[in-house]
Amino acid sequence: MLQDWCFWVASLRPDELILVLGLLLLVDAPRYAYSVLLMALWDCLKFPFTKKLPGPHQADYEYLPTVTAVIAGHNEADTIAETMRSVWDRYPNIELIVVDDGSTDGMAEAARLFADGRPNITVMKRDERGGKSSALNMGMMRATGEVLITIDADSKLSDTSIYELVQPLKDPHVAAVSATVLAWNAFASFCAWLQAYEYRQTIFISRMARGRAGVLGIVSGAFGAFRTDVLKKLGGWDVGPGEDGDLVLRIRKAGYKIEVAPYATCFTQVPTSWKRLFTQRCRWDRTVITFECRKHNDLANPLSPNFRWSNMVLMAERWFFNVVCVYTFWLYGLWVATVYPESSWKLLLLLYFCGLCVEFLQALTLLFYSDRPRHDLVLCLALPFYPFYQVFMKAVNVFALPREIFFHSSGDDNFVPLKVRQATWRW
Repeated sequence: MLQDWCFWVASLRPDELILVLGLLLLVDAPRYAYSVLLMALWDCLKFPFTKKLPGPHQADYEYLPTVTAVIAGHNEADTIAETMRSVWDRYPNIELIVVDDGSTDGMAEAARLFADGRPNITVMKRDERGGKSSALNMGMMRATGEVLITIDADSKLSDTSIYELVQPLKDPHVAAVSATVLAWNAFASFCAWLQAYEYRQTIFISRMARGRAGVLGIVSGAFGAFRTDVLKKLGGWDVGPGEDGDLVLRIRKAGYKIEVAPYATCFTQVPTSWKRLFTQRCRWDRTVITFECRKHNDLANPLSPNFRWSNMVLMAERWFFNVVCVYTFWLYGLWVATVYPESSWKLLLLLYFCGLCVEFLQALTLLFYSDRPRHDLVLCLALPFYPFYQVFMKAVNVFALPREIFFHSSGDDNFVPLKVRQATWRW
């Protein structure tokens, strides 16, 4: 069987081979693999002159602004104390604000128990749930630090994360900094394992490349930093879901830069079942329609005062890979299967092995930049299964996008309380 497959591949004309392998270009290969490989090559070429390779700042933290950390959560009594512990005393004179968004499980009480006897901790509680955006805004209004850091109530920070995160803000033109999010429960299930590998590729490595290129358009809500004065000037967070991406696009509109601190890490829980993962990614994937295609499409309009070429590239990338390629992927696959009906299994095997080669190169890049190589090496063992995971993600995309395009499904998401949704403009 393998011999037959090899003969079939050898029999393909160059133009046929290019057409068949074109399907790989519609996943994420050109978006992630090529850019990160170029970045790694550039860093290797610089090494003989700089004698430095990418990595944590170690103890060389020159910029130490005052910081307010805001932790907003709903029904997170089980995790809030551990999250607060990972933040407290990890940075000089840090102010910590915890906002309980109408919890019914005693989250505020658990936070106050931890805060007892510790200075500079404020615990606030809303009687009714207003949603994450309003909870963050409530904390922002009390913030006194030059930099405001947002942390999810079920996340945990590494020892030097805050030091790493604030360093890019030395540049006064930078108003937001994206951190790296790691899966805390990476090996809780097969589903979690694949997500943990995905996070290292798309959040750690890919955002590093996009940040250097000046086209980063996201700061994870789980952990990120913002200039407090810029946040207050912009009015804080608009109603979510997807409030983190929306805010970053508004910051770009205001003329500020978004940077990345790849070695500022936090750990968060990822879904352990395929059903929960499907629901989560539907909520994430549709934001490209809500924000890039509707609310902030003026970022790509040359006649708009918000236009910059970096914004144009950012928008074009989102439109192409997150909308156009979603549908082209399935249409292209259907076309290839129709043209080569007798060789379907051979075709799929060819695509699988070529996809593995691309992912293998990305895994090498991950290990090159990794600050935890042993952990990442174990994650990379998921490589043989990752192409199937990517196809699953494309299926999620093709389900989520039309529901947002035609039905504005984000306006019905329980992530935002009903009374808030009813009082808010639906983009």
